Amino acid sequence: MADGILIASRLAAFVLLLLAAGLPIYQLTDGRRIASKQQRWLMAMLALGAFAASCLWALASVAVMAATSLTDLDAATVTAVLGATPLGDVMIIRSAALAALVLLALAVPRHAVLAPLGALALATCAWTGHAGAGEGTLGALHQVSDVIHLLAAATWVGALACFVRDGASRGNDAEWVTVLSRFARTGTLIVVLLAVTGIANGYLITGPSGLVPASTWSLLIAAKVLLFIAMLGLAAHNRWHLVPALDTGQPGARTRLSRSLVVETACALGIVALVAIAGMLNPS
Repeated sequence: MADGILIASRLAAFVLLLLAAGLPIYQLTDGRRIASKQQRWLMAMLALGAFAASCLWALASVAVMAATSLTDLDAATVTAVLGATPLGDVMIIRSAALAALVLLALAVPRHAVLAPLGALALATCAWTGHAGAGEGTLGALHQVSDVIHLLAAATWVGALACFVRDGASRGNDAEWVTVLSRFARTGTLIVVLLAVTGIANGYLITGPSGLVPASTWSLLIAAKVLLFIAMLGLAAHNRWHLVPALDTGQPGARTRLSRSLVVETACALGIVALVAIAGMLNPS
């Protein structure tokens, strides 16, 4: 039971942290510096949700390490495990970043202030998976690569969330085309960063051979790559076909583009789910 709760809480924490970091980062790349009241409340809610999911994830992690159930955990066991593993430091840093994010989201309406806090909270994920198990120079390189990978992914997820919202709002088509077109250059950089850091992370996990025995982990990573390729295909189709169709006023273009963005977002969530599971498995 603890394993199931661990996977679910890890997934929830990932999604909420990606949004908490990605939404303000995307807004900055789009040239928007001031957060609206609605956006500020959303950021506060995301931070609180991420904190709750992270606490459940930490407790479930301790239960798995201690080979016990959540209901049988006691304060001494939790304190001992948190103090003896990187999990304790991760929770301290993440909790502090999220607490500051909640307070500043309600007091300082600037994405430039909110983005670093969301990014810091998300970056702690690099110390909880395979990257966190590395040591020495290679371990540090893996962690840096993983942080860049996470921030690039967060920006894409944050952008998709905004695009899907804009598509559902039935706003002005010309404004939506402008927003989508502005993201083209940023999107290209994101894809390059994800590809480079993804390859680097895979190399640092599997070693020079780049090969691992057939396992659940390797199958999950293969599925992740396939979903990433699907996202690239959808993004290219949106950029080169659906956005121009919307710009020229072709009938049904907005509906087709909205559906494509929803499918792209579903692929992103699928990748996050696969990562949430794969990060707990032994590659070999």
